[in-house]
Amino acid sequence: MKRLVTASMLIATVVLISACASHRYTVLEPSTKKLNDYKTLEIRDFTTTLEDEETRLLAKKFADRLYQNVMEDRRKHPDEIIFDEVVRWTSETDGVLTLDGTIISFEKGSQAARYFIGFGAGKAYCTIQSVFTDKETGEKVQKINFDGELSMGLFGGTVDEAVQGVVSAYLDFFDDYFDTHNLKAAE
Repeated sequence: MKRLVTASMLIATVVLISACASHRYTVLEPSTKKLNDYKTLEIRDFTTTLEDEETRLLAKKFADRLYQNVMEDRRKHPDEIIFDEVVRWTSETDGVLTLDGTIISFEKGSQAARYFIGFGAGKAYCTIQSVFTDKETGEKVQKINFDGELSMGLFGGTVDEAVQGVVSAYLDFFDDYFDTHNLKAAE
């Protein structure tokens, strides 16, 4: 019985300490071209449709954050590299797929509500709508929404965890959409 109580308390502590964050992506417009035909991904500066200063600051910093995370993922998984190169800007146009992102929703939520109430109260979330475009032709290739949210965490978690959830959604998309098995099947 003592072990059961100890195990239950340990599980409860882990649940309270760990953040309840989630992320996902939603394909709004399916790909019009084979994305694996592109050699380079150019991640452009992100924008926002929202007017508050915090969201504008997030938009300013997000492309660099995404780029750094993509590069780190490439270092960790060199056998799963999709593009020959990922850049923030290039003068090249042939074989370049551009990524433009717009923050369309961002809510910091209430850290106190996440901490004291949890289970969705005070939830923080962020949605970025992204358009992948053929740089040479200007043709829109695909449109996707990337979402991250945080409903609870250690001391209520931070809004940064929701933003990192959006980054994770991008990485999941690249892993899922460009899975080497899918690439071979598409050829």
